[in-house]
Amino acid sequence: MIYSIALILLLGFELSYYLLIVQTGVVAHYSSDLIILFPMFMGGVIGTILGGFSWGGIKNPIYKIMTALSLQLVLSFFYPYYNSFTLFLLGLSVGVMAPLGIYLFKAKQQKELLFALAIAYTIGTYFFTYDPNGRIFMALIFTAIALLSTLMLRNYVVEIDSKKISHPYLQYLPLMLWIFLDSNLFETLSRHEDLDIWSKYTFIIIIFHLLGLIAAYYFKISKTKQHVFIAVIFTLSYMFSYLEWSFVLAMIYPFIISYYNVSVFMTLSKEASITKLAFMMIFVGWIASGLGLALALSRAIH
Repeated sequence: MIYSIALILLLGFELSYYLLIVQTGVVAHYSSDLIILFPMFMGGVIGTILGGFSWGGIKNPIYKIMTALSLQLVLSFFYPYYNSFTLFLLGLSVGVMAPLGIYLFKAKQQKELLFALAIAYTIGTYFFTYDPNGRIFMALIFTAIALLSTLMLRNYVVEIDSKKISHPYLQYLPLMLWIFLDSNLFETLSRHEDLDIWSKYTFIIIIFHLLGLIAAYYFKISKTKQHVFIAVIFTLSYMFSYLEWSFVLAMIYPFIISYYNVSVFMTLSKEASITKLAFMMIFVGWIASGLGLALALSRAIH
């Protein structure tokens, strides 16, 4: 029971950190300038790679996570004023957490995964409109909770038998597509004053985030039907963004974000090889989301 709670808090508040400090905090502070932010993305890629390999005598993922979160806590005191080196270190700490935080979850710990995502999306939505430059207390609190949760997990052992599945690389391609579409639409909406759904419909967005999580958990369909369903809802989300139907968008877009992310996290958590998981996180996480951000900034679609 204690391990389940610790896992929920660790992933939930680390995801909250990523959403509010990295994705919409630091990125917003530097006005999504990809040149300035490049060291952070580079650090994220390198950190993700490091997370998948042994650090000399340190093989236990818990000790790696403690190291990454300790660095993240120190860097949080400087938020949001970073230089190229500290941006690189910030990306490095978050990057190390990317594969390791997911790897800790066993194949059957789907409820824990669900609660962690619920925490992240509720907190992420509620504080989305908070001044990006005034989030240092969030950075410190989220990291402190994640670090304390890791201390509770210091004797936790990931059972290799719980990770017998190793997906072919091609099966990860749809996940990259969903994250790319999400990143592009998210950045587009966050810059569109007439579609400021987060300040107008905060609690509606939270409700539909939770409904998306529940639907993904309780209504099981085949992978093919699931991908078709996600594609249809994303198509509708883009259509309603073009039409500027903000109220409808505030319902279907959060729903599909939560729904597809359950599929992403459950698929990744079953990966048997932590090295392969780290490799896929580079593409599923950093590259797909980075391309989506770059496309949104180019205004090529919207």
